Amino acid sequence: MIGLAEKKAPKKSLWQRHRTFLGGVVALIIIGTFLLEQSFHPPPPHHGAKPPHGGKGHRQSNKCKKIEPLIPSFNRSIDIILHDSTFRNSSIEKLSNAIKIPTVVQDENPEPAEDPDYYEHFYVLHEYLEKTFPHVHEQLQLEKINELGLLYTWEGSEPELKPLLLMAHQDVVPVNNETISSWNFPPFSGHYDPETDFVWGRGSNDCKNLLIAEFEAVEQLLIDGFKPKRTVVMSLGFDEEASGILGASSLASFLHERYGDDSIYSIIDEGEGIVEVDKDVFVATPINTEKGYVDFEISILGHGGHSSVPPEHTTIGIASELITEFEANPFDYEFEFDNPIYGLLTCTAEHSKSLSKDVKKTILGAPFCPRRKDKLVDYMSKQPHLRSLIRTTQAVDIINGGVKANALPETTRFLINHRVNLHSSVSEVFERNLEYAKKVAKKYGYGLSKNGNDFIIPETDLGHIDVTLLRELEPAPLSPSSGPVWDVLAGTIQDVFENGVLQNNEEFYITTGLFSGNTDTKYYWNLSKNIYRFVGSIVDADLLKTLHSVNEHVDVPGHLSAIAFVYEYIVNVNEYA
Repeated sequence: MIGLAEKKAPKKSLWQRHRTFLGGVVALIIIGTFLLEQSFHPPPPHHGAKPPHGGKGHRQSNKCKKIEPLIPSFNRSIDIILHDSTFRNSSIEKLSNAIKIPTVVQDENPEPAEDPDYYEHFYVLHEYLEKTFPHVHEQLQLEKINELGLLYTWEGSEPELKPLLLMAHQDVVPVNNETISSWNFPPFSGHYDPETDFVWGRGSNDCKNLLIAEFEAVEQLLIDGFKPKRTVVMSLGFDEEASGILGASSLASFLHERYGDDSIYSIIDEGEGIVEVDKDVFVATPINTEKGYVDFEISILGHGGHSSVPPEHTTIGIASELITEFEANPFDYEFEFDNPIYGLLTCTAEHSKSLSKDVKKTILGAPFCPRRKDKLVDYMSKQPHLRSLIRTTQAVDIINGGVKANALPETTRFLINHRVNLHSSVSEVFERNLEYAKKVAKKYGYGLSKNGNDFIIPETDLGHIDVTLLRELEPAPLSPSSGPVWDVLAGTIQDVFENGVLQNNEEFYITTGLFSGNTDTKYYWNLSKNIYRFVGSIVDADLLKTLHSVNEHVDVPGHLSAIAFVYEYIVNVNEYA
């Protein structure tokens, strides 16, 4: 990369045009968006009353402190990655060309060895990666797991050290053909628009941006002559959008067989980035846990017949009653202060300049005052996206019953999906669903079974209701938000953004966050206690609204900072861990 430094673009803040609060899930986490709009006015304290336990301490605790940046001694290309025009243009081209390759997966996909034609675009992507990143493919060991999973190993000089594991996925969700005309640019064009500084296309932000960022970072480190002490591994699945059943599952099993339990120093995968919670106040939110997941298929198994002589209720009617019961009885809110979302709430309360004192007192005083905790939960519960982070969710997503207008439906089935709250469990959700099924079964004279054959109420002449667990995942283990591994991660983020990205003395803090989805990391829990879902990019409302939707795009400054983060994190893990 000799000579690039001579072509630097002007050093200025890359983020001045991103002043809107973040949309989607993360935006509603930002206090300025949801509490202030609720006309939040807690009652004033009685005259002469003492403050709650902790007194003014909750305002002085500084739980969200600015940390010291962790500056690596090997730092040859961070400035080039962030500010050099030649590197920038090359990076745009690399990402754009990757987006042009439509590595689409559906909900159900064949084994790669059984139907290689189905995965033809993945083989094209592999050829593209080999051509585009020659140093990676010359100096790292590449193994293909289950045909398409890519496992790259950069051997360190000290094999006794736990490896660092970087993840991403190659696949993207399909594009609805009916929406193609609504795209500003064709969904697999990888179009770069200099006016907006966006790269457009399916997968641009989920997550070929991270995939290419990891390759670019490692390629640049190899060009720079970096030699790691600690082995670096890249594990790249190919069906994350279909729950990673074929890709990440196989890769994780392979890695576990090679390295064993708790054998990985840390794992970085796709996740949240950096949000601007107030003007010139930025907060990074690595995700350090995930909610659980469970699907149930609920079947009303009755008897057929002619529709001219119907029973009082068809199986469709019974299913409708049960669905109504579920939707009329959402799960209770359960918020504890170990929920990572409280980290972002705290950072915003401590450093926002626009929040009222009452709002700040409510957030910061909640651990010391039950009334304030209740008030905080009450307002969080009124926000559609934020409330999903403090309770188990339920969504009836699929229903099927009946085949003909004059034939009674013998069987009606529906699928209900839950994202399990952090302090709940799959078994707790199962028991709750059975209780509502039992209520409806007794009301209408049906039997009840679970998992197809375990009868709780014997079958009746009308039939029975069955509740079958299809797919389950407990809430993820909580990765540390303090200690040596966290300190290296946080210190790296602080340095990249404080000293590289943000150039106008903006405030920058690091805490934890949470979202309701599940990444490929669900297969990697036994490999490391330190799993963080993070992309080193500042994100805004427009960007997140397009995930899995029309006009998906990524901003170029965000992509460059993601590369810089991976580059420096690899270096810092080798220098400081």
